[in-house]
Amino acid sequence: MKKSKGLTFFLSFIPGVGHLYLGQLNRGLQILLLFFGSLFLFDLIGLGAFPFVLPVIWFYSLFDSLEQHRQIHKDQIIIDPPLFSWESITVKKHWIGLGMIIFGLYLVLDQMSSLFFDWRVSQTVKSILFAVILIIIGVYMLSGKILFSKK
Repeated sequence: MKKSKGLTFFLSFIPGVGHLYLGQLNRGLQILLLFFGSLFLFDLIGLGAFPFVLPVIWFYSLFDSLEQHRQIHKDQIIIDPPLFSWESITVKKHWIGLGMIIFGLYLVLDQMSSLFFDWRVSQTVKSILFAVILIIIGVYMLSGKILFSKK
């Protein structure tokens, strides 16, 4: 069944929905989760420093859905290429556990900082904590160790 390019375009204003309309469920759901997960994370952390990520995801989704529409109508085959393949990412269980512990500690510190400090200090504490986490990960990666290794 031929899909409308105009409808694909308009549905793509919500990241991932244009892909879902085209029948690309994996790619559409991954883009939806990436966009709204980023929105949730930035709101949770209270970072105003990374708002450029959301328009990048939005524009990528829009143009990719139009490109996928073109490919489908050229080949007449619906291929559902994932945005990223879960099978290609091999993560050791201890890294997932460490990430959950760090995120849990962050949430505890977030709640405690809002109890003891006013709103501005609480936002500053969250931003500093997030920056320290990024620095630690960056130093670890520069040290030559790989976070996500295939074996």
